Amino acid sequence: MRRPEDFTHHRAKLADLTLHYVREGKGEPLLLMHGWPGFWWEWHRVIGPLAEDFDVIVPDMRGFGDSGKPPLDRPDLFHMNHAVDDFRQLLDALGIERAHLVGHDFGAVVAHKFMRRHPDRTGKVAIFNPIVPGFDELWLGPEHIHESWYNMFHALPMAAELVGSSREACRIYFRHFLSHWSHDRGLFDGEMLEIYVDNYMKPGNIEAGFNCYIPPAPWDGIDRTISDRETLFLQGMADTCIPSKWSDLVTRWYTRFSMEYVSDGGHFLMVEKPDLVVERLRGFLGAPTRLHSRSACRSPAAR
Repeated sequence: MRRPEDFTHHRAKLADLTLHYVREGKGEPLLLMHGWPGFWWEWHRVIGPLAEDFDVIVPDMRGFGDSGKPPLDRPDLFHMNHAVDDFRQLLDALGIERAHLVGHDFGAVVAHKFMRRHPDRTGKVAIFNPIVPGFDELWLGPEHIHESWYNMFHALPMAAELVGSSREACRIYFRHFLSHWSHDRGLFDGEMLEIYVDNYMKPGNIEAGFNCYIPPAPWDGIDRTISDRETLFLQGMADTCIPSKWSDLVTRWYTRFSMEYVSDGGHFLMVEKPDLVVERLRGFLGAPTRLHSRSACRSPAAR
């Protein structure tokens, strides 16, 4: 396992904050965008293999990891629209005109938005655990509220203080999501879990992550337009956070896509099934296939 200190770290000065990112490899630019509960390191198992064929750029979203934080008492500054602009500015700072996008969880929201706001800067797009307009009603609906309760908890003034009151409290809280949303409930134990706890015990990281859940109206008018961008969706069948049956929503907003369901995968496919993820991304993006997954999955069904 490559620990965070085993990577080369960089920082880019943007208009209103500094964005931290890891970068490896050469070739076509490939931007990997993390979700919650995560930070750039959730991609650690696929960065090296993908860097054999791509210029892999893995930022911390604003407020996460080692990136700069807007004022924590301004949840509106944590809206995903700001993250979209941050990543556009990051490409500008790196002199990159166009990049392939891979988004997971909140990163899936950013990818959905980015390709519509900046189509000329977007190559192919891969999304894990699709989150699209229409998701919101299901997310907070009566059949799912037992899973999405934390959405309301994060908005409470005491939430970040409670979770950050001790290292053990932080460990218990984040272990719940990392294990509960995974196919292998023990995957994130031990050293891997401690790295997540190290990250969230850094000043402001818990509250900044919670702030991403507070801004209202996640979708603007442009987000509700249909895209013909070539897009790959991967969905873990064991994901209790985003049930696989919700992937039908994708047909409302995408016309050129493939959808693959991974039977023994959960929410964190890049950690749970790194060989499969690398193989699928290489094939989708046109690089040579070097790895072969033994994971049981259904073949992509092109729409």
